[in-house]
Order: sequence, then structure tokens, then C-alpha cells
Amino acid sequence: MKKLLLAAAIAGLVLPFPSAALAYPAGQDPTMAFATVGRIVPGADVAVQVSRVKKGCAVSVAWVETDSVSPVLRTIKQTGKSGVISIATPTTAGTYTLYTSISKTCAGSNSITLSKTVIVGKQASIVGKVSSPSAFVKNNPTLTVSGTIKSGSIGVANKTVIIRLMRAGVVVKTLTDTTNSSGAYSVPFSGVAGSAGAYTAQVELPSGGIYGQTLKTTAALNLR
Repeated sequence: MKKLLLAAAIAGLVLPFPSAALAYPAGQDPTMAFATVGRIVPGADVAVQVSRVKKGCAVSVAWVETDSVSPVLRTIKQTGKSGVISIATPTTAGTYTLYTSISKTCAGSNSITLSKTVIVGKQASIVGKVSSPSAFVKNNPTLTVSGTIKSGSIGVANKTVIIRLMRAGVVVKTLTDTTNSSGAYSVPFSGVAGSAGAYTAQVELPSGGIYGQTLKTTAALNLR
């Protein structure tokens, strides 16, 4: 619950509090700079530095979405900076929020939370569609969900894909498939098109050690 409340607070906090005249040092708000460049591998370290905080204060850097990585605590130096803080990323790929909370005593006139969004691992994109040899329910057509999953121009090969066939937004049936060497998948759904309506599919690449979770809902196929 504490993590969820903090995540909600960060979502609504884009900039530090506006009373810059009373911040520490005078006229300057605390900052958190992200020093790591390039793609971040799950489980690897990232580096940040917290600045413009009262010397001797302790700052803790942690992830909002997971407790699997312990927070890292540092003491602010005489320069008002923490020095480089290294913290491991979660071992599951995805998008995470790195944050630090600074008390009123250490930040100035108000306590403050600073955050950075970090993409861990690779991000994939999904292309998908629902197709059928017939648009008429009376023919009891087989519906097929097919498409590709890629990271940039490279196919995401040999990964499990979860496919949920839906009618009017309600899941009718869920099947899985494994992408081929080009990142392609194709799953037939037979015996499920018993009613007229709009059929769509939600295609999911689950989070793993390389790729973060990706979801895609296809365009509707209307059966009469």
C-alpha cells in the first residue's frame, strides 16, 4: 500500500514545489540527475546524483514498483551533492520509476519527491489482426489472430505470446503461441464465432529478462 500511495504521489508531481526562494541552497530546488546512458540491461546498475540538498542529510534512492532491490542510502557532502549513487535495476524488463524523498529540513521550505522514469531492457512493438474466411456467423468461421512482434527492425524470436480473443470487449477464449525466427505468430480460434458482433484480440508479450511487457489490441473484425 505504501508503494502504491507513493506511486500516485509521484504521478502527480512533475516539478518540485514552487517556493524556490526558500529552497536549499537559497533560490535552488533539489535535483536528481540520471548519469547512465545507453540501453539498460535488467539487473545492471544505473547511476544518479542528488544535488542541492543540505550537507549531512541522508538521501535514499529506491524503485517505486518493486521491493526486490534494496534502497541505497547516501549522505550529502559539503558540496550539497550525494556523489554518484549506483543502484541495481530490477531483473525483469519493463518501465520503472526511480525516486528519492527529501525532508523539509534537508530540501528547504517543503519536503519533496524527485523521480526518474527508467526503461529496463528492450521494448518491443506488436502488429496484429483478426481475420476470417467468412464474415457470416452462419458459416461458423474460424477466426485467426496473426502478426509480428519486433524490437526495432529485429523480430522477437522464440517468445511466448498470450492472445485473448474478445467479442464486444469480453474475453471469449485465451490461447498462446511462440514466435518464429522472424517474430511472427499465428493462432486459429475455431468454434468460438457463434454470435454476430465485433471481434478483437489482445496480444501480449509478457515481461521477461530481455523485453518488457507489451500489449496490443487489434482492430475489430465484424461478423454478421
